[in-house]
Formats: sequence, C-alpha cells, structure tokens
Amino acid sequence: IINDSLGHRAGDTLLVEVAKRITRCIRAGDTAARLGGDEFAVLLENVSEAEIKHLAERIQQALRSPFMLEGHEVVSSASIGIIVGHEATDPEDLLRRADMAMYQSKAKGKARYTFFDEVMHAHLQELLMLENDLRKAVTKNELEVFYQPIIKLSTQTLVGFEALVRWQHPERGLLPPASFISSAEDMGL
Repeated sequence: IINDSLGHRAGDTLLVEVAKRITRCIRAGDTAARLGGDEFAVLLENVSEAEIKHLAERIQQALRSPFMLEGHEVVSSASIGIIVGHEATDPEDLLRRADMAMYQSKAKGKARYTFFDEVMHAHLQELLMLENDLRKAVTKNELEVFYQPIIKLSTQTLVGFEALVRWQHPERGLLPPASFISSAEDMGL
C-alpha cells in the first residue's frame, strides 16, 4: 500500500526504519535480517520462551509508533511467527516453520505473535494433500450434486431446491462441502 500510494522511495524508507526499530529491540549478539519484501527475521541464541515473548512484544510496540514518510504519518504493525530452533532440522526448515507461525498470526487478526507447533505443520500437510486430491477429483468426476428440497413449512409446499456438492473421496468416503469448498474456491476450481 505504501509503494502504491506514496511511492517506492517511501516504501524503501519504511523498510529501513522498520529495520532500525527491530535492531534497537534486540541484544548486541542477536541477528536481524530482511528476508525480502516486508519480511524480517531475528535470530536469538540462549533465550527462554519468556524472553522471546518479551522481545516479540517490544518489536510490536516499536512498530506501532507512527513513521513519517513523505510528510505522511503511517502506522504499522507486525505479525510474528516464532520457532524455537531445536525444533527445526536445518535453516530452511527453520524459516519455513517460522513462516507457518507468522501466517497463523495473520489469520488470527494480525499484529500478534504465534509460536510454531506441529499441529500447524500437520494441518498444512493435510491441506496440501486435500488440494492435490481435489484437483484429481475434478478430472475423475468424484464430485456429485445432491438436491435438497426447500419446503414452505406453513403450507407444506415445495418452493425450490438447493444444490449441494459432495465429494466421493476414494479413501475418506463422502465429504460434505464445508470440508473442501473453500479450498476449491482458493484454487480456482
């Protein structure tokens, strides 16, 4: 939004100022880096979960203070994903899990921090499998339409029908629309 409304120079200034504020929140031996776009990472060593929470709150507080960009006051926030390093197997895995936690923070309403847990990972793996299966379901004609009558109760007369799609999944049986429609819409199916 900043780039589109105030220009790329203002967007770049915002990124520099965000980096400065994050850097002021961390200890001398910690590492802060911009990963790309508007995503930053902070690497901490030898800290407790309480210290991590405190840092996340400090960063969020620092970013809530308005920024002055091209004569405009701009307020920002941060959605933070946290991963405790011993849970990851390599740097790429560490960042992927932190990303999952960050997206969970955004899904909960932004300006939050969330610790990664294996439930998130399992949910995303299940979603990936569902999406792959759903693409196949369309080509294999596994989707079925069921018609549900709409009855006017006062007169007991039929006034219409509602069409509901069900998925005859080869392994999971007949699935209701709530279990796959939002994924199908997100995928453009």
